[in-house]
Amino acid sequence: MNAVKGTLNQVELIGRLGADPEMRFLASGKALCRFSLATNRNAGQDEHGTRLYETDWTHIEAWEHLAELCNTYLHKGRRVRVMGNLRNDSWVDKESGQTRYRSFVRAQEVMFLDSPRPDQADAPAEVAEEDVPF
Repeated sequence: MNAVKGTLNQVELIGRLGADPEMRFLASGKALCRFSLATNRNAGQDEHGTRLYETDWTHIEAWEHLAELCNTYLHKGRRVRVMGNLRNDSWVDKESGQTRYRSFVRAQEVMFLDSPRPDQADAPAEVAEEDVPF
């Protein structure tokens, strides 16, 4: 739990990856894995009473060993549960001079909900930042 002086910043999502994760290493040597997660929400009904859904895309970041595990075992379409906290970044665009913003979830735990591909039979079911020695 991320409660600090009467506040809470905790996000839990279950969804599917929209593309394969993207992995990179920073100059410091830290691993960073990014992926987008699609979740659906109820958007009412059409004129025939059929339920309508809308898809929300959430950017996810995982760091260090958790990033490496996500990069190894996740792929487009795989269903996962992500627990983490909401982060917001802002910066000034060098070309336009405008302030830009982005929101994302920093993953603290990732649970792999689908069966792994046959070549990944040893995939862990769940990994968390605190389980990883830094």
